[in-house]
Amino acid sequence: MGIARRTTGVARHLFVLNQGTLQIGRGVRTAFALLVPVVAADLLVQPFFAWAALGGWLGSLADKGGAYRTRAMTMGALAIVGSLCALAGTDAASSASTAVVSMLVVGILGGLGRVYGDEGATVGLFIAVIYAVAAGSPSPAAHAEFLRGGMFAGGVVWAMVLSLLLWPLHPFRRARRAVAASYRTLAEFSRALEVVARAIGDASAAPARARASALHGDVRSALENARIVLADARRPKQGRSPRGEQLLVLTEGAEQLFGTMVAIDAELDAVHESGSTASEESFAKAFGCLAKTFDLLDTAIDDSLDARRRAPVEPPALGDLTVRTDSPNVHLRAAATLLSRLSNDVDVLVDTAARIDSRASSVVPTTAEHRAALPPIARDHLAWLAPLREAFTPRSLPARHAFRMGIAAAAAVWLSFALDITRGYWATITTLIVLQPYSGATMRKSLQRVAGSVVGGIIAAGLAVVARTKLAIAGVMVPFTIASVAVLPLNYGVFVLLLTPVFVLLAEPHPGDWGIAGLRVVNTLLGGAIALAASQLLWPSHEIATYASQLATLVRELRAQLVLVTGANDSPSFDWRARANEVRRPFGIAVTNAEATIQRLITEDAPKPHRVESAMSVLAYGRRMASTMSAMAESRASGDGAPPAESVEPLLEKLDALISALDHSSPAALEESGAGALGVSRELANAGEQGAATHTLATQTIQSAQLERIGAQLAVMRRAVARYVTA
Repeated sequence: MGIARRTTGVARHLFVLNQGTLQIGRGVRTAFALLVPVVAADLLVQPFFAWAALGGWLGSLADKGGAYRTRAMTMGALAIVGSLCALAGTDAASSASTAVVSMLVVGILGGLGRVYGDEGATVGLFIAVIYAVAAGSPSPAAHAEFLRGGMFAGGVVWAMVLSLLLWPLHPFRRARRAVAASYRTLAEFSRALEVVARAIGDASAAPARARASALHGDVRSALENARIVLADARRPKQGRSPRGEQLLVLTEGAEQLFGTMVAIDAELDAVHESGSTASEESFAKAFGCLAKTFDLLDTAIDDSLDARRRAPVEPPALGDLTVRTDSPNVHLRAAATLLSRLSNDVDVLVDTAARIDSRASSVVPTTAEHRAALPPIARDHLAWLAPLREAFTPRSLPARHAFRMGIAAAAAVWLSFALDITRGYWATITTLIVLQPYSGATMRKSLQRVAGSVVGGIIAAGLAVVARTKLAIAGVMVPFTIASVAVLPLNYGVFVLLLTPVFVLLAEPHPGDWGIAGLRVVNTLLGGAIALAASQLLWPSHEIATYASQLATLVRELRAQLVLVTGANDSPSFDWRARANEVRRPFGIAVTNAEATIQRLITEDAPKPHRVESAMSVLAYGRRMASTMSAMAESRASGDGAPPAESVEPLLEKLDALISALDHSSPAALEESGAGALGVSRELANAGEQGAATHTLATQTIQSAQLERIGAQLAVMRRAVARYVTA
């Protein structure tokens, strides 16, 4: 009984489906991409069409959604580099030593693809897989290398036609609708506040006030749903996603706006309670403007047919958000101060929404006021090399993983040749796929692949006995292919279990021959063992215990940048740009390491959505803060002086509190530091009134905008860290 219970527990751990949505549409599309070349191979009696099937399969999986240009470039790169790998791997297959050494190089280069985010990680892994298959399967046919390369490229092009022209999928569509819904409820809340402001002094205002209070729960529910759906949409990704980051910024911005609006609601309630009899038309006008802006953001973010059919929304004049701050009523003055904070936040969100896609940019006008302090950035044609330069350090997680991946893949190829293993490339493929940056992740994925291959092999053996014709085999492969791709974001073990029968049946030389299933299981066991050995022997690391410290390291690097760009060094010989680059590089390494880890947490451990979303928020706003400080460094290089120390100290205190909270996994330091506004603009203004000689009025304005932006970014990061350490 105990053994049965433990076996059931292990199986549940390996095969339980995580929270998320089945990607049925993507499964059907991938089945077309794979099986059309398979049918063509059977009809034309052309075995090299198997490489077209491989190209269709990998090309379809490489399409993760997003901008069409990015998707086309990703799949095009896979077609070109993949066909070259098929060609070079076939040439190397005739020599064991050449195959081993070349696999080492290709494995390292493929592993370094992680530094380029989601698309780079996918293409890097796939080209290593292609090379492993080519190098592990010598072909006696004339010009086999060119036939393989051409067929593979043709298969990817077929997948591109399906993905970009005939059957485009939109993985962020649910997330966009959820985020748009949060702005829709914010618009309702704004209209309710408009009625409340207009009804000040009216004895019949109670229903309007009750309506505004009741909407608090609706907005909160919409924001929580947006966070969960966004985390679910992010799950299949392997790195930074610009579309996902934009939606994340919009979600965090909605949260920040909601908090300010709740505070304004409380002040308006206090105005009613104080017995004021004068209605505030300026507040009503401001909330009407805010509601129209939220309607505009809702239409831009939502890409559903209903949103596309809506009548164009006339952009409101954001200047209407300004109200007078000299009211004799103290609560109205407080509400006016709170409302003034919304203007800059709304500008940022409008510009963020305009960058989602071409349709959104046609709906939302860019404001650009909040970018006034940013100097133009010169285009660097070698900028694409920067992530690689940052990765080549002893502390770089992607670099360590790339070398680990290359060494392990080379070892698998060497064993395949040394032991003369039939279809030994299955072992190499297993090693490449299950090997992860952290040993715990590798262990879990190895167990899932081995268990899935064993169970899937048993299923394949049974199907091979039943399905004895090509037509019957094709009929079996279709539902298994669709189901495997549909569950891929939810559980890798189930994906392998459902996929194994497909590739076993594809590899069978004769219908009814099921011996190939056992061969796949043995090769999978070998590949998994090599991956586990590599994860334990080559720079082992355990992410669960270190992720909070990785975020703390990231915040420390941000603090170092802030200390530099606000320092008092005004020496003409001081090279601000060089020093800024020096302190920016450790931050880039910290971000890369943290992104690699959060991807592991997303895809393997299925953590709570709030923990995923909060970690993503820290990364996204950390990058934004670093960009703001880069602008400050450019300003200092242009001759601007240092801001007053009293305007910087609150920011450093907030950063210290974030570091302490992450180091101790406790929100106590955040509670001590408080969540109030930093007031850096006021401090800069006071410094100007006192005659600070190093600051012109223009410099004060620029530094005020930059420091206010950092303060707002820190406020979001503080909330995100609080959610992370308490999740």
